[in-house]
Amino acid sequence: MNEQDAAIYNSEESVNLETLIFSDADDEYATESASALAPMRYDTMQRKVKDLLSDYSTGDLDPRPSFQRGYVWDKARASKLIESILLNVPLPLIYTAEEQDQREVVIDGQQRLLSVFGFIQNKFPRDGSEFKLRGLKFLPELNGKTFDLLPEKERRYIQKYIFQVIRISGDTQPDVKFEIFERLNSGSVTLNAQELRNCVFRGNFNQLLKDLANLSDFRKLLGGASTVRMLDAELVLRFLAFLDKTYLNYPGAMTSFLNEFMNDNRNIDVKKSQHFSDKFRHATSLSYSVFGSHAFKKFTVGKHGSENGSWERAFNRPLYDVVMWGFTRYEKNQIFPHIDAIRDNLIELMTTDPIFVDTITSAVGDRTKTTYRFEAWRDRLKSIVTNEKSQRSFSQIVRKNLFEQDPTCALCKNTIVMFDDSHVDHIVPFSKGGLTKEENAQITHRYCNQSKSASL
Repeated sequence: MNEQDAAIYNSEESVNLETLIFSDADDEYATESASALAPMRYDTMQRKVKDLLSDYSTGDLDPRPSFQRGYVWDKARASKLIESILLNVPLPLIYTAEEQDQREVVIDGQQRLLSVFGFIQNKFPRDGSEFKLRGLKFLPELNGKTFDLLPEKERRYIQKYIFQVIRISGDTQPDVKFEIFERLNSGSVTLNAQELRNCVFRGNFNQLLKDLANLSDFRKLLGGASTVRMLDAELVLRFLAFLDKTYLNYPGAMTSFLNEFMNDNRNIDVKKSQHFSDKFRHATSLSYSVFGSHAFKKFTVGKHGSENGSWERAFNRPLYDVVMWGFTRYEKNQIFPHIDAIRDNLIELMTTDPIFVDTITSAVGDRTKTTYRFEAWRDRLKSIVTNEKSQRSFSQIVRKNLFEQDPTCALCKNTIVMFDDSHVDHIVPFSKGGLTKEENAQITHRYCNQSKSASL
């Protein structure tokens, strides 16, 4: 009996942020190598239904913590469980985990426990309606009966039925707990990494992640995508981890990096929580102001025969990391005067620096690549904000004037479809004494300009 078979995520509803969150980059989590883990610490016990129900009633046992998918059984299936108990059929193990406050949360067994609790209390877990047995094959005489209408013998038998329980100790190493949750979660819909963290690292920091994920600016950056799988909360976690620990302390294994950070901050104090909130709000606001709907999207340059470049649809996590982190280093009044230059420089990085492109496309969790992309964007952003202008770079005003006058590429003679794909080229090359003035400027595709430079 595998409770994950009762998954409530409809495949059509999940086609949203989950499908957009990855570019064609390989998954940075999947390539991580396994590290040595300490053994799990746990207790094996036999617990009567009436004792589990007592702990449930007092709040010492939580079979329905926030990470669970919700009660999904119907009355016929729940009735068959009651029938199995009355027939003394051995049921699968119940797995619980001990919290720091000594409470227990149910990892695996929610549907079973809530079914039997609901029957005893005559309150069906899903909607609170009266719970009468139905569809029993071996004990058909009990169909239509509530718990109170059962013979006293059957009532006692249910209350004294023994579940086998594995309770994971509260001092088990966090990464071990994470691995346990992952291995138990082997049903038809597997929990992703953040859903597992939501199980293991419960606390007020976990709630902060959920709250920040619902901020309006952040929702706009996600394009209004639905996020039933907690990928939005994971993005908040990534931002805060790189903000607090910086890329210099990133070990090259994203799962461990995020696990450790979430465990260290699970009971975060009010002051630090406010600091994190302020920084996240600041970075999301600037990201939307500068990049709008193209924030955290990869720009791909054109090619021969198809010179127009384009924005990819997928949300690129490595770009998200560096752009958000970069904006935490400056105030709004330092960024707003340079919005066009910042936007153009990131596009230029994505179209002229093959190493940077590789760091956001392939094996993106690699430590060396992570360091490169953070520092490449850090240096670009610094040069823009401090007005370190190159003598060979035309101003954004010149570029806009040329594009608005005639968006025809001076080299291939085709129309440049979007302003972001335009580039200003020296008619007389800078290397041959050409001046960086509007009279020596022409508008081109990025691809065409790069091709011309490569042929010189």
